[in-house]
Formats: sequence, structure tokens, C-alpha cells
Amino acid sequence: MSWGLTLEEAVRFHGHLGPWLVVGYKVGELAKRLLNPKDYNELKCTVRIPRQVPFTCSIDGVQASTSCTLGKMNLAVEDGEDFEYVFTKKSTGETVRLKVKKEVVERVKSLVSSSVEEAAKYVMELEPWAIFELA
Repeated sequence: MSWGLTLEEAVRFHGHLGPWLVVGYKVGELAKRLLNPKDYNELKCTVRIPRQVPFTCSIDGVQASTSCTLGKMNLAVEDGEDFEYVFTKKSTGETVRLKVKKEVVERVKSLVSSSVEEAAKYVMELEPWAIFELA
């Protein structure tokens, strides 16, 4: 899977490095590994998060890592409280639902209040399964 942006490119696209951008980027990368789509047209994603900044920054991370975009209409955003990302492989209908663990959400919220950079570093250093759980 050589499509999608690098995290560095995602930061340029988004404008800065923040923890929610990294969360979105990592969930997209994990979904690609789990579903193994053949190309960028085969995935679709529904993001269910609180529809307010900074949480919505994760949408840019998903777009960057998966190439699911609002413009291609293979990305939908719904208001939700559970930080859930639902990916579907169009050719098979296989779906994976990934949710950010509550303790990660709380830790990021706490870190952001003092340093966005520290919060981003915290998320970057975590392995995917330390951040996400199957929903």
C-alpha cells in the first residue's frame, strides 16, 4: 500500500502537529493493515467524534493516511461521543470499528491543556493497540 500521505505530509496538510491529527493518522494506518484494500478507492470511513475542534483534527489524519476524503464522498463525519472510526472495504463489505480507548482520550485532553506538542508526542509513541480497541 503505497498510497496516502506520510505523517510529515499530513502535518503540512493540516498546518501543525497535534495529538488528534496523529490519532486520525494512526487509526487510518491500522485500518489499512487490517482490511488490506487494494487501492485508495476501496475504503470508506465514517468518523464518529465530538464535532468540535480539536477532536475534528482527527478527520484530517484519516484523510491523509487513507485517502478517504469528503470530496470523493468515501468519508462521512457524524457527531458522537465515543471517538469511533468505522472503515469498510467496499469490494467485500468487511468492516472494522475502531474506538479510541477512554484512558487515551482522557490523557490527551489532560496533556493538551499544558502542551499540544507533548500530547502529540505521547500519541506518536504509543503502539496502535495501546490507542485503539475494536468496538
